[in-house]
Amino acid sequence: MEFPATLSVLFVLVTQTYCSPIASDGSTHTTANILEFYPDSKGDGLNIIWAHAANSQVKVNSALADDTMMIEADVSPEANTGIPIMAHPPHNTSDITLAEWIQQITTTKKGMKVDFKYIDVVPASLQIIKQLADKIHQPMWYNADIVHGPNSPKQPVDPDAFISYINEGFPNAVLSLGWTTAWSSDAEIQLYTWTMIFDMLNYTFPCSQPVTYPVRAVWASTSWDKWVWMLGLRDDFSISVWSSSNDDVDIEGLVTFRQYGDTARIYYDLPDSQVNDFKDALQNAPDVIIEPDTPRWDKALWESTDSVENGDYVFLSTKGVGIFGGHRRASIRSKQQYKPMPDEAISISGRVQFVFRAGQSTYEVNDGVEIYIRSSDIIDGVRIYIGSNGDMRLESALSETESATGQLGPSDCYSFEVSDSGDDTAIVVNVTPVKCSDGTGVLPVNTDPVVLSLQLPYANDAFYISITKSGDNIDVLLEDVILPSSSSLSSINTMTIIAMCLFATGQGDRKSVV
Repeated sequence: MEFPATLSVLFVLVTQTYCSPIASDGSTHTTANILEFYPDSKGDGLNIIWAHAANSQVKVNSALADDTMMIEADVSPEANTGIPIMAHPPHNTSDITLAEWIQQITTTKKGMKVDFKYIDVVPASLQIIKQLADKIHQPMWYNADIVHGPNSPKQPVDPDAFISYINEGFPNAVLSLGWTTAWSSDAEIQLYTWTMIFDMLNYTFPCSQPVTYPVRAVWASTSWDKWVWMLGLRDDFSISVWSSSNDDVDIEGLVTFRQYGDTARIYYDLPDSQVNDFKDALQNAPDVIIEPDTPRWDKALWESTDSVENGDYVFLSTKGVGIFGGHRRASIRSKQQYKPMPDEAISISGRVQFVFRAGQSTYEVNDGVEIYIRSSDIIDGVRIYIGSNGDMRLESALSETESATGQLGPSDCYSFEVSDSGDDTAIVVNVTPVKCSDGTGVLPVNTDPVVLSLQLPYANDAFYISITKSGDNIDVLLEDVILPSSSSLSSINTMTIIAMCLFATGQGDRKSVV
């Protein structure tokens, strides 16, 4: 098998739906941050006051008269006419239409959350909203469950059609896009999987509108770290925690999520009894202590290359990174170059989890992750391959004859460590099958590490570190990837960092930078 010296970009025709707000017809504040729009919230999503299922004139009147900030209701087609009315399925009659609902609420500053259960009612609804745009001067949210979530046999609202209708109708709104779900205490799946997370991001990551993700509170204890990871992708991503009154919610999981997440980007749509239990638990919760000297993933040290038009993404979060799409069409690369020394090896470590595509459950032969060191461009130099089937290779990207191979025990997750001392010392790679951090996937039976070493000519140059995915059938999640220490930076990069520090303190002269 031959490997290219540089990244080969494959141009594949893929239909990709984008979310792109356009100038609205006189509306304002439709995509506003509701915590800023409502100062009484005091910058905390827990203080937003909701009115739920305002699908009748009586409930609308009540919400308009009290201290509600956001009014939520469901849109359905009227039984005989198909006109958009406010009704939750299976009901198809109501005493208030969508047009009347909007006209009444727009006489106030209360926000609107419109929940779509049927794709067929979306175009007519957006046309009504567009016609009333000059009256809308408050937050507007569109809600729909667009991908499959835990345990649910329910068909989601078609994501491509939904986003296309929004683009063509009235796109200036916050998108509240969630998963279909079903819960019982003995349900097979008791968490949001990475497959579900990546499936959602495939549709929402390109959106330029703010996006909030409705998540079911019953899975907070098993999924809170994924929700924090999603918040780390974009500043205008948020999480809306919701619950059914019959759900057995682990309140401690909600507390943990709040402690590690951004309280200004977490909203709560919970029954009153659960809100009260949650607030009581918060008062008694201990402070979270994070050791400052612990090495950890740093998003600021990496840059990404992807092909959005082809549906290839790098999900670069403050908590890790996901690489999604086709073979070598998305990658990350260190912003700095590193130079190994005989007395100070370059060391890169981390964990990889292989993530199935939605609807898939098997890997192909070449599905895996590729780590490149001694790389002068995006992908070249020395290649470390860890396959989803346990295949492992350490080789020159220019010559398959210069290689070392091994076989790992099967696992969906592996930890890795790469050490390079430069000079004539062999590169050493240590990979171990591990249990996935979220407890999913194939549990490794054979956890013996495999160590490969290979001595290759070294040109005494500084190099980048690059990571991409191999194959078209799986995606990868990278966690706790730690780059070499700053003492291993090349001299040129070190000078650049010093110059940046001088400018930051006002001691530098821009003209002196070369």
